[in-house]
Amino acid sequence: MSEQTMPTKERILKEAAVIFGKKGFKDTTIRMIAKAAKVNIAAINYHFHGKDSLYAAVLEDVFHAGFTRFPATLETGADADPEQRLLVFVRGMFYRLQSSEGWGGMSGQGRLIARELLDPSPAFENVLDRYVKPHKDLLVDIVVDIMQSNPGPEKIMPCVISIIGQCIYYALGSSVILKISANNAPTEDNLDQLAHSVWLFSLGGIARIKEELLSPSKAEI
Repeated sequence: MSEQTMPTKERILKEAAVIFGKKGFKDTTIRMIAKAAKVNIAAINYHFHGKDSLYAAVLEDVFHAGFTRFPATLETGADADPEQRLLVFVRGMFYRLQSSEGWGGMSGQGRLIARELLDPSPAFENVLDRYVKPHKDLLVDIVVDIMQSNPGPEKIMPCVISIIGQCIYYALGSSVILKISANNAPTEDNLDQLAHSVWLFSLGGIARIKEELLSPSKAEI
């Protein structure tokens, strides 16, 4: 669907996501969004009743679209091999964060996501509950299944945060990665390769933690 034929409400959400991402909530005005969306200010007020409500609607729309297009489970079911489920999870994060059909990295809606990760707004609480926390819970289950035991959150959560952190850094640090290792920059062409690398690295870390849990004395070496 071209921008010209896109319904007014969708066009406002699309342009608002880009501008909020570039300028932040405080420095974005309804006038800027109206100009970009080629609508009048009254149309924005009609659909969203002000900037606060518009921002909350933008966050919901961006997260809903990203998780719908690139779910963390894809074709695999809950009873699939947990290592393959982890690969699907990581690949989903890379495509959601970086691909042109997802949030487009720091050149697209990913900038809005980055702002919320660094300085969450009150509106982020809703998407945190609806999308982020269930996503975290899914990864906890995967890691527990890979370990074949549940040693508790003090062991599981660092694994979960590390896996998610690796994926997110490729988005937030993409410009630095390009300068220090261009072949590993998160471009559209190598998202599968990067997801596979993070997957392998994460499996190695999980295996090492599992080994220490089974043989605590080795942790002192």
